[in-house]
Amino acid sequence: MIAENRMPPRSGVLALLGLFVLAAGVARAEHPGGPWAIPPAGTCEPAGGLKGWPIGVDAPPLPFKTGDSFALEQLAVLEGYLPPEIWKQRERFFYEGMRLEIGPCFADYSAPPFFDEATTRFSGKARLRDNGGLEDYTAGLPFPPDTIDPTDPKAGLEWAWNVANRYQGAGFRGKFRVSDMVGRAGRAEPFEGEIFKIQLAHRADRAKGEYRAKGARDKAWVAGGKFFTPFAAREHAWRQYRDLEHETKPERSDDLHAYLPDHRRVRRISASDVEGLYMPSFSVGVVQATTLAGLGGVGSVGSAASSLTTKRSGFEGLEIRPLLYAWKVLGVQDVLAPINAASPVYPEQKEGDFGTWGLSFASDRWDLRRALVLEGRALVNRGERDPTRMVLYVDLQTLAPLYYMSYDDRDETMDVGQYVGRWSEDRPDYPRWPDDPERPIRVIDSVAAAYANLSEGGGWRRESWDVVATPPNDREVKKLLSVSNLTKGH
Repeated sequence: MIAENRMPPRSGVLALLGLFVLAAGVARAEHPGGPWAIPPAGTCEPAGGLKGWPIGVDAPPLPFKTGDSFALEQLAVLEGYLPPEIWKQRERFFYEGMRLEIGPCFADYSAPPFFDEATTRFSGKARLRDNGGLEDYTAGLPFPPDTIDPTDPKAGLEWAWNVANRYQGAGFRGKFRVSDMVGRAGRAEPFEGEIFKIQLAHRADRAKGEYRAKGARDKAWVAGGKFFTPFAAREHAWRQYRDLEHETKPERSDDLHAYLPDHRRVRRISASDVEGLYMPSFSVGVVQATTLAGLGGVGSVGSAASSLTTKRSGFEGLEIRPLLYAWKVLGVQDVLAPINAASPVYPEQKEGDFGTWGLSFASDRWDLRRALVLEGRALVNRGERDPTRMVLYVDLQTLAPLYYMSYDDRDETMDVGQYVGRWSEDRPDYPRWPDDPERPIRVIDSVAAAYANLSEGGGWRRESWDVVATPPNDREVKKLLSVSNLTKGH
């Protein structure tokens, strides 16, 4: 049995959160780099102290060191270094038989020099519109961290745009598996396929090409994929295009096209409710594992006897549209997270132990990281199934997502999610940049994620161990940009 949660009163939490803003000036003076300072790599007890819960308050000395391992019965020792919602739902994310290994403290996963150079070159050029949009942005981070004042009401929005435009190489591409979980026992057959997202604009690696990929035109990025299994979803494919207008026009929706195998045709489909990366929705049978789940929504090819509709794509949180939310910085907190996991998952490892709920990555290496914690409140409520508030934990150095929580209009928790990363420099076979093999990569790839869907009693897990952030050559990118290419090979 895990020790009961001992959370401070809500009023006390809110009061202490306010201290983060009030003490901003002192923080700038005491810590080099100001309130966004990141402790030196390998420093488990930095001079400025550790940050804990409530967010931003000094944490006690670490109850662990690099190389330590923890089983379920020892988990209470780590409570102060996990987001409160993760701790509250710990039975879903941790399990009997787990072995959590403590990795390095504040390892250096910083972006390559060419990205930092773009941030410096265009510092002060990007501007926020009154509607929260971003204009005059070229490449790098739109708002260098040392220029963000935590007392400024726009600090949260500036950070949100930084997260949206964080360094991700040229995007990502690779195979994936998404498994739906319905309660403890009901599981649907996983969907397997391949997916990609290629950044076309704001490319720091393309300084000689006006920071744009060839053929980009007015596109910010293109994404898409197709399914391999199960049989009912096989060959279903799609393309998603996001224009640069999305940065200034909240009403602008993506362009979506899907290839429907049963009809042998490509159809344009509505993207009015798509905010991040699209993937076809499913009806998931509330049945035992290995029972087929039907593909719902556009191009439905089957259904299960009892079903529920999930809204997940498997890649939530990797793409956000900042101008759709009112943002606030809650502070910084030092947390443990598997940002550089060591235990392979699909497709390298076909089977794995993910705990009772199928949502756990606890048997892996977890680094100590300084997280920036952002709150976003939706400016438009699109329906009771959509969250009205979300809290996003991102790594302060890389801005890669670590944890995600969403809440409904009654402020009840809807989803709690966790992300798993993998450091490119630990992979000797990592594909190089096609136009410059000597250019450094230095990226955290999102190789897995798990969400507990509390409102419906289940969740989902995504595995994508082999994804890479370097793009294919320009000829292949041109093919990916083409809608007609969806029909090739069918």
